[in-house]
Amino acid sequence: MAGFWDFLSKISIVAIPVVLGWFLNVGSQRIADSIETRNFIQSMIEQLSDPSRKARQDIALILLNEYVGKEQPEMVAKIAEIVFDENMDQLVRKGNSDPLLEIQGSTAFEVLSELNPERARQIRETTQQRVLAALLDEVNVRQVKSSGGVQ
Repeated sequence: MAGFWDFLSKISIVAIPVVLGWFLNVGSQRIADSIETRNFIQSMIEQLSDPSRKARQDIALILLNEYVGKEQPEMVAKIAEIVFDENMDQLVRKGNSDPLLEIQGSTAFEVLSELNPERARQIRETTQQRVLAALLDEVNVRQVKSSGGVQ
């Protein structure tokens, strides 16, 4: 019986460090992966924060969706919505774009539609209502001007 315990003792002396080493390796790899993912997300957010570079913004949003969207769809959808809103606000301030056309060609809106279709539908409807209201306002202003200022 003593031989069995001696054998078990020798096996455990070898096995325990091997198992601990394996667990430490797995843990450190997870930490390294986590740091790499955090750095990637930080880099993508920096790209998304620069609305003057639309192509970079689109690429960053596509990559963020590809690598993080499946794990954290709510976060990526919210980022896409913020990017889309900021881009729309800039277009409205400049006054040189049709918001409905912008929705159709927007990478941010496409990502949002994929991750949160209900919110994308709400934004589309709201934008349509805003465009119709703006068109009606423009028509009314033109009517007032053509009638000599009296309605």
